[in-house]
Amino acid sequence: PGNVYSQTRVMSLFAVLLFAGASSFVSGARIGTVTAQTPPMGWNSWNHFSCGGLNEDVIKGIADAIVSTGLKDAGYVYVNLDDCWQINRTAEGVIIPDPSKFPNGLPNLINYVKSKGLKFGLYTDRGLYTCQHRPGAYGHEEIDAKTYASWGVEYLKNDDCNIPPQGDADKDYGRMSYYLNKTGKALVHSVKGSEPIEKAYNVSNMRRVGHDIRDEFDSMLSLVEQSHQQGLAKYARPGFWNDLDMLEIGNGHMTTTEYMTHMSLWCLLKAPLIMGNDVRNASKDTLMVLSNEEVIAVNQDSLGVQGTLRANGSRAVTNYSAVIVQHCSSGSKYQTWKFDNSSRTIVNQATGACMSTVSGSGPVYLEPCVSGSPNQKWSFGDMNTVHPDRSKVHCLDVYNFTGPTVQLFDCKTNGNHMQNQQFMFDSDGAFRPNISGLCADLQAETMSEVWGGPLAKDAYAAVLLNKDTTSHDITVHWSDLDLSSTASYNVRDLWQHKDMGKFTGNYTASSVPSHGVAMIKLTPTSN
Repeated sequence: PGNVYSQTRVMSLFAVLLFAGASSFVSGARIGTVTAQTPPMGWNSWNHFSCGGLNEDVIKGIADAIVSTGLKDAGYVYVNLDDCWQINRTAEGVIIPDPSKFPNGLPNLINYVKSKGLKFGLYTDRGLYTCQHRPGAYGHEEIDAKTYASWGVEYLKNDDCNIPPQGDADKDYGRMSYYLNKTGKALVHSVKGSEPIEKAYNVSNMRRVGHDIRDEFDSMLSLVEQSHQQGLAKYARPGFWNDLDMLEIGNGHMTTTEYMTHMSLWCLLKAPLIMGNDVRNASKDTLMVLSNEEVIAVNQDSLGVQGTLRANGSRAVTNYSAVIVQHCSSGSKYQTWKFDNSSRTIVNQATGACMSTVSGSGPVYLEPCVSGSPNQKWSFGDMNTVHPDRSKVHCLDVYNFTGPTVQLFDCKTNGNHMQNQQFMFDSDGAFRPNISGLCADLQAETMSEVWGGPLAKDAYAAVLLNKDTTSHDITVHWSDLDLSSTASYNVRDLWQHKDMGKFTGNYTASSVPSHGVAMIKLTPTSN
């Protein structure tokens, strides 16, 4: 490993000097004026093949299958290699593909993919090394951008592992954006959530919302909820999209009903549709979910407005609930926590799940405990502050009233706000901020929800979501969608491919299955 990455280490020293004035690269680095006018659609290697399964034969087989199954015709055009395609750099700093995985060379593979009428994408990382400790882009943005453009790469996923102390998300992503633009080629630039959303629009086409998705219903839903809680919908528009992470559809750990929910929400929220399954062995049900042209049309609608949560029903706590503070109550089973000294995790005793952070800042959530996860390791400071291992400069923080999500915020060393960052465990297991009468608790999640958003030509799309364990009728009222209660709309069910009739004021979907949805399109009767 020392020999493989020595060139990157040398460059990192040079980069300290080179990037002293790098902020000038960020200005005017907007990359979305041509690319990603609708959410990108394609495939990525990581969810199914990760590092060990990535090779030339797999990628050729995937490209062939995307064409033969009709997925290309449905709009999936990008074939993206994730981490582990690269192995080293030349003495001049040019990145080298792993010859053991790509014996005929990466440009040869790119040409093969493009011969199928598809586009090709690669993975990089703004740090010194990628998450799998392959060569990172820090200090090599210009030469990498030129190399990728010369190869015909049209999509770049830019991660954020192994960042040097002088690293800065906005400047690092800004440099890559600047040099991608300078090539004159149209490349989609995808960045992680460490880039502030207010700035991401200037340097990328899409930005990750939260944690890495898992092939689990709760994990999938938590990303949708994080997008809502962070108020991200207002930033989505042609050229820039909120990335909920890759699709898990077809990887086998959710039901077909749950995968239909997954697809419906990604499409309504205008998330990029990047498949993460083995397309070569996709089942009939998987292809049915992925290729529903009416559902995809909502995602690709020219208006480009992200759907939002419009109404909800009953509530319950889940393993992915947000951590909040409430008035302490001896009857609340969710207010009992335990700090595990060996794993440095904070465990909710009622659920057995761990307090987690997405990227070292922002809201704090529960997630199922994962051994060794850096998102779940916590340390206590001298002044009873609590900070995640991922970011020593951020501390748990809560305002002086009940209900808000516990967040990670810049650590305070003095002043009135410091009490908002002081926590302690009581003998009864309560985890308390230094504010009288308050305890850490969990936010109950709604069991039925209505999500909706406008489409072109005065149409509207809605997802009626049932998060409960039994089936329910779910009603959407026109007022939920900011529509006139006296207006009449033609309602079409996009999964049944069926016109349901003309309705005024509201529509009720009957017996929406557990963890399922009814996805509908409303068209004015005058149209």
